[in-house]
Amino acid sequence: MFSFTVKGHPEITGEHRSTLEFTKEDHIFGNGDCILGICSDHNIADLTKLSGRLIFVMKIDGLEDSFEATVPKNHKITDEKELVIRTSTFISNRTYAVASTKASLDIDRGIIEALKKGKSMEILVYEKSKSMQ
Repeated sequence: MFSFTVKGHPEITGEHRSTLEFTKEDHIFGNGDCILGICSDHNIADLTKLSGRLIFVMKIDGLEDSFEATVPKNHKITDEKELVIRTSTFISNRTYAVASTKASLDIDRGIIEALKKGKSMEILVYEKSKSMQ
């Protein structure tokens, strides 16, 4: 299991229908309706050690939401700043996981509101076939 933290931002809307994203950038570019956190401290080297079906658990301000997604076989994410998770099977250099059970639009609205207030969120990521212990 690995975890990372992101910060919220007033421009987070969580309105994208097919993706969600965590970025190391300290601001949101353009529309950014898929972004669920900035200033991410995720480590690509650690996250690429995970494979198969993953469970993502997001915790913020006493709220929790989770989703599942699959790391594509033989795919190496090359973007160090953006971690994109898609409901589709489209793969790019920013794609970390596909076939997600949720996009940013599906995330608990209480979490989105906490992120809009700039609060920090912890994301736990682990392989579905293994326990969190």
